[in-house]
Amino acid sequence: MNCPIQSRNPERFVAYAAGTLDPETARALERHLAECAACRSIAADQTAVWKALDAWEAPPLSPNFDQRLYRRIDQEVRFSWWDRLARTFRPMPLRQAVPLTASAGLLLVAGLLLQHPGTIAPVAPRGEIVRANQVERTLDDLDLLRLLGTADSTQSVHPDAR
Repeated sequence: MNCPIQSRNPERFVAYAAGTLDPETARALERHLAECAACRSIAADQTAVWKALDAWEAPPLSPNFDQRLYRRIDQEVRFSWWDRLARTFRPMPLRQAVPLTASAGLLLVAGLLLQHPGTIAPVAPRGEIVRANQVERTLDDLDLLRLLGTADSTQSVHPDAR
């Protein structure tokens, strides 16, 4: 038998666990399961699922379930299209309104950004534009002040400086 995992045939495990395989195919799969640990694990998991489903019991329905269901269906059918539309806009609890509002806001912002990408937040210059000749003049002025400062400290001509 070909390995159901390699041949991509997982339906065999489901049919084996459900007991719907013909006896010859079931025996061939059991021989393969004795040799292949991966398939054995999958078959055991499927068998556990089927046993759990067999053991599960649905809770009993109330005696008037059918009557209530048909009454509710009749009420829904009797509503006009306007009533059905208005019911969707009834006040909703806050736990539902907050995520809905946040999502709508994000979509609005994304739409604005996609429609006007450059006009939302223009980039302003961060400082003054400095030209090369301004820098050169400023450096010359600093050199001149340095020269005046050293000359002034060696000879002071002002009478109050002593």
